[in-house]
Amino acid sequence: MKRAVFTLWLLLAAVAATAQGNSPDFEFGYSDLQLSPDDYIGLQLPPLHQLLENARNTPQVEYYNKAVEIQERELKNVRRNWQHYFKINANYNYGSSDIYNQNYQDNSNQIWTTTTTGREQSWWNVGASFSLPIDEIFNRRNKIKQQKRRIEQVELDTERWLEEQRIKVIQQYTLAVQQLSVLRSAVEAMVTAQAQYRLSEADFINGKLDAQTLSRQKNIENVAIREYEEVRRSLNNALLTLEVLTRTPIISKPAPATAPQAPKTE
Repeated sequence: MKRAVFTLWLLLAAVAATAQGNSPDFEFGYSDLQLSPDDYIGLQLPPLHQLLENARNTPQVEYYNKAVEIQERELKNVRRNWQHYFKINANYNYGSSDIYNQNYQDNSNQIWTTTTTGREQSWWNVGASFSLPIDEIFNRRNKIKQQKRRIEQVELDTERWLEEQRIKVIQQYTLAVQQLSVLRSAVEAMVTAQAQYRLSEADFINGKLDAQTLSRQKNIENVAIREYEEVRRSLNNALLTLEVLTRTPIISKPAPATAPQAPKTE
């Protein structure tokens, strides 16, 4: 029993290692708390052409490629249909037959006569046949053309899907560039508002500022923080959408790989 459990664990570990080796590097972990305003200010987006190229390395493109491969194999089968017109057959038989006879003569002297005969025989034959359906003669070219059109249709579907993905990538990329620029201004406004509030708070403690002015300064700080968070949310949405569309890490970090642990045996 222990040996069976341990063997099963080894198989699971091998499958996990194979899956990690064959799967694309798109296991990311993301958390807003890991990014500070300085991280956003120093963030550099990958080149647009790189993101557009990475957008081709998606499961959907792989699906279309497999569909094209299937249709191309089917085209080969259609072109080889002429082989169905020829048939070759051959068979071989071997056997033995035994005949058992018993005769009885009813007279004064009862006589039993028993005869047994047997023989072995074998035979074989080889032949070939050819049949040419009339509909196959006239439809063969049409079937080949139809199969080629199916391949072209899948290729056009692939290109159309890629074109839609490119448009989405460009839209999210331009939005991210815009939000990065706005975020830098929002960070500066937030830092300035926070610094101004701390100065106002110190003046209020020292009696140099009244409560109304301090409250107004606090409201300015809250507005600056809220605007920063709104811009940050919009920027994160654009960046994460880019990551999904292009399978390219921008602000996410690679997730740690996990492997099955060996079971405990007693």
